[in-house]
Amino acid sequence: MKLQRRHAKRGRVEIIPMIDTILILLIFYMSFSQFKVEEKRIDAKLPVTAKATPMTPTKVALDIILKVIDKNQVIVNGANTLSLVDLRGYMSQFAMIGQEDITVVIDAEPSALYEDVVGALDACALANLKKVAFKPLPDQTASAK
Repeated sequence: MKLQRRHAKRGRVEIIPMIDTILILLIFYMSFSQFKVEEKRIDAKLPVTAKATPMTPTKVALDIILKVIDKNQVIVNGANTLSLVDLRGYMSQFAMIGQEDITVVIDAEPSALYEDVVGALDACALANLKKVAFKPLPDQTASAK
């Protein structure tokens, strides 16, 4: 009796289902990924003074105190209220007349956004002002958070 040999089928890699699977995975990952993340808030801790003693800047002819409330309210020396766009023009006047030794103190409200404070700092940088400082928060404001 003669036995018939079985021919073993060679395994094949089916490429069409693999391409379909990879395409579905690609669509899945692309639909659930975020391409642009909006920066909502940066939790930055501003410097805090040990004792809340009021320090006044040295009396120089040109001291500027910028109180940043929001992007549409920047109070300059307690008198002028400007937006950040207007502040850039205001500060660039000092660069045009060559006043680079001006002392600028940026006093930000605790509720002010970080980008508004950086906008005021950018206005100083555009005017080539190098003596820029931040007024620290008093103790009771920092401990309330």
